[in-house]
Amino acid sequence: MKNTGWSVDIHDYALSSEYAIQLADPEEWGKYCSVYYNMRYIGFFREEGFNASLRNAYWIYKGESKVGGVRIAPNVMYHLFYIPPFQDSFEVLKLLKQLLMSWSDRTKPIKTYEILSDQVDLYARAGFWPDEFRCRWMQRPTEQYNIVWDHNYSIESPQIIGNQQGAKKFSKEDEIADCDFNSFEGSLEAVRRKKFLLEDFVPHEDPNYTNEILNQASTLVYDQETGQLIANCRLCLQDNQAAVYSVGVIPAYRGKGIATRMLQRALTVIKDHYPVLRLYVMEGNDAESLYYNLGFVQGELEVQTMYIPANEF
Repeated sequence: MKNTGWSVDIHDYALSSEYAIQLADPEEWGKYCSVYYNMRYIGFFREEGFNASLRNAYWIYKGESKVGGVRIAPNVMYHLFYIPPFQDSFEVLKLLKQLLMSWSDRTKPIKTYEILSDQVDLYARAGFWPDEFRCRWMQRPTEQYNIVWDHNYSIESPQIIGNQQGAKKFSKEDEIADCDFNSFEGSLEAVRRKKFLLEDFVPHEDPNYTNEILNQASTLVYDQETGQLIANCRLCLQDNQAAVYSVGVIPAYRGKGIATRMLQRALTVIKDHYPVLRLYVMEGNDAESLYYNLGFVQGELEVQTMYIPANEF
C-alpha cells in the first residue's frame, strides 16, 4: 500500500486496510490524552493540559472505532495513547512508523520525546533507539520562606532589555553565560543540553520563555568582595506552569546553601501566582538530592529521546 505524503490540507490518512488516522480537534483530543496517556504521569501533572493548538493531533481508528491518538508530523511523533480495551498497540505503532518514514526528511532523524516507562520497550521493538539520558520531572507546592543571605553575597533578579526590533535579552547575559559555563562545564547536564563552549551557554532564548513574576523570582548571586556572579537560578514557563530552567553554582562556592536559598526564594516569590514549582532533572544528577531535601517529589522516569537515525529509513 502506498502512503499519501504529508500535507496540512489532508485530514485523513490510511495506515492499512484496517487502520487510519484522522486530524482531531486539539481540545477534544487533549481530554482523551489527559486520561489515557499514562495515569502515573497524568496523576503527577494533575492540572496539566494536552490541548495545545497544534495541527498535529490525530485520532487512531480501527474501522469505525476510535482506538487511540497520537501527535505526529514529519520527523516527529509523541503523546501516543490507546483507549481500552484496545490491545494491538505494537501493530499500530509499526503502521505509524511506516507512515512517518514516508513523510519525513531522510537527512534528519525521526524523533519521539519524553518516552514513559510503559512505552520504551514498545518503541524499541519498532526500531527506535534510546539516547543515553533518562530524566524526570519533580515538583513541590510553592511556600513562603524567611531567607537569610550571608552578608558576603548580594542578590538581584536578572533584567530583560529589548532592542528596536523587539528582540529580548538579559542585560547581563555574558555574566550569566560565564557563570553557567563554570558551573556546568564537562558535566552530564551540559552534554545532555549539547553545551560545550562558552558561547553555547549564552541565554539567547531564555527571556522569551519567562514573564515578569518568574523573572522576579529568578536570582543572580554575586560575591560582594570580587563582584563576580557566582550562582544563578532562572525560572521559565513550561506549559503555562512555573518551572526551573537552570540552577548553577560555580564549584568554589558549592556546599554553602546557595542553591537551596535560590530555590526557596523562587518558591516564595511565586507563591501567590503559581501553586507548584517544577523542574526537570537528569537521573544521576547530584542536584537530585538537593531537590529531594527541599521537598520536591519525583515524577515518572522518562527516556528523553528515542530516534531512528538519519539516512537509516
